Amino acid sequence: MKINYIFGFIVLLAIACEDPINVELDDAEPQLVVDAWLDNIGQRQEIRLSTTLPYFTNEFTPGVEDASVIVINSDGRTFEFTHEADGMYVYDLQNGEKIGEVGDALELNIEMGENTYSASTEMYRVPEIDSLIQEFRENEVFTEDGIYCQVFARDFVGLGDTYWIKSYKNGEYLNRAGEINIAYDAGFDSGGEVDGFVFIYPLRDLVNAVDEDFIPQAWLPGEEIRVEIHSISNDAFAFLEIMRDQLLNSDNTIFAEPLANTKGNIINNTGTETVLGVFNVSAVSVAERVIE
Repeated sequence: MKINYIFGFIVLLAIACEDPINVELDDAEPQLVVDAWLDNIGQRQEIRLSTTLPYFTNEFTPGVEDASVIVINSDGRTFEFTHEADGMYVYDLQNGEKIGEVGDALELNIEMGENTYSASTEMYRVPEIDSLIQEFRENEVFTEDGIYCQVFARDFVGLGDTYWIKSYKNGEYLNRAGEINIAYDAGFDSGGEVDGFVFIYPLRDLVNAVDEDFIPQAWLPGEEIRVEIHSISNDAFAFLEIMRDQLLNSDNTIFAEPLANTKGNIINNTGTETVLGVFNVSAVSVAERVIE
């Protein structure tokens, strides 16, 4: 009888958890968002300025179109970004020029009316990719038999190197929340104590596409994989780590944490309101292959 009572209570609790809850949120003042991820491999460098929208608004964030956007590197070289459309500011590097070299300090300056914003970063070192391999796997739990890839690279000796490992399938960037692949030294975070090692297994295996249930997807012969390792600052690593956790938060069900905006390294020089986003300039190493 006691068992039946407990079972009945659990059933009622489960049913109660399915009741819809309508949450009313007060609209906050729009905040500036700076999306400034630059690198040393692309000719076209892009910085997008936008403003936030209320949480439940199902629209693309509006771009800021009347700003001055300038990046300055260690040599005093100034790169003035031109507004193109919808808050996108661009600079096209010419004749092999680069926005910086490893070890350079770089500064971002933004002017919007009477307000000014700034950020600083450094272009950090990035390891070369040793190999990008494919292998046929079968009889594994949760994955179909097929071809899967791994990337091998060795973290530098010295604590505190952070990286963003980006993967592309047939030229398309893999951008699901479960495909955000970041490394602190050769592991997941600063407590991993894996300095100077080859990237640990979960990191080097996250170059495979995943579905909406985070199940890795097999590659087909003839498909192309591209892997880029971007050096990032510790500030950028923390931003991406929090952003990834926020995007995956709904999968934590009753253990989900309260949502919050992800603050980056942008400084408001003329006001007190918080600015969101990150300024980062990456050195990049690349490997590509065609699946056989």
